[in-house]
Amino acid sequence: MTPSVVFIGVGNMGGPMAMRLAQAGFALAVADVRAETLAPFADRGIATGTRPAALQGDVVVTMLPTDTHVSDALFGDGGALELPREAVIDMSSSAPQGTLDIAARLAKRKISFLDVPVSGGVPRAKTGELTAMAGGDAATIEAYRPLLETMCASVRRVGDVGAGVTMKALNNFLSASAMWAACEALVAGSKAGLDPATMVEVWSTSTARSHAVDVKLPSAVLPRTFDYGFALGLMAKDLGIAAQIARQNDVAAPMIAQTQAIFSLASDALGAQADLTTILTLIERWSAFAVPTTAATEDS
Repeated sequence: MTPSVVFIGVGNMGGPMAMRLAQAGFALAVADVRAETLAPFADRGIATGTRPAALQGDVVVTMLPTDTHVSDALFGDGGALELPREAVIDMSSSAPQGTLDIAARLAKRKISFLDVPVSGGVPRAKTGELTAMAGGDAATIEAYRPLLETMCASVRRVGDVGAGVTMKALNNFLSASAMWAACEALVAGSKAGLDPATMVEVWSTSTARSHAVDVKLPSAVLPRTFDYGFALGLMAKDLGIAAQIARQNDVAAPMIAQTQAIFSLASDALGAQADLTTILTLIERWSAFAVPTTAATEDS
């Protein structure tokens, strides 16, 4: 049977993910502390609320900034677990220990739990092409695979509870380091006289290829819209988790440490709510040079 769902956190990522569930015919209710994010769902006749306690649903799906927010949404005043639930699926980029603590509390109530963070950004959230990194019991993952595959093109079990968020933190370290490197290279090349659009075209077919080069630079950096849809402060938070994982496992990880430091600095300088892609503007400021808008960019 298709489970009914309470989806908590319908922001940049959670909004399109929840909308895909609605479009697929899941019985859905949505909750968010920001009333304005609920309007598109209310317009479709979907039950909404700023707290999930009064919303019906067998399965609680969370897409929130941190495990602290997840814990509050579940166990806090007006939290989802004021009603009986059969499972919780946390799709946030949470910290491993916080995730394990939540899992332990749910186990005492005999409520199934999965940590299933996702990657792919807002564009793939809208198309249902996210990559899901699932931590938890294999049978539980299979039981909820149809729900997950409505939002994600790839659902891969990566280990027990806690493995999903560990994988996601390290994934975001790789993503962040590639993004910063790409922006430094773009500024350096432009100041040396290379055409920005040509650089991106060449890198996209060379060993420099990355998601930053293929997607973020052409869609949000070259046109200077800076609207990829992922907050700089959230990336700094995820890098802090990656650094903590390295420390706890006694791993020499100077690159993780330096990437965390530079993104924390950028978040302080530009604001935690600034789009991830605005790091280009900080590098430009430090370099006393602005990457020019090219003819190729203007035509795109």
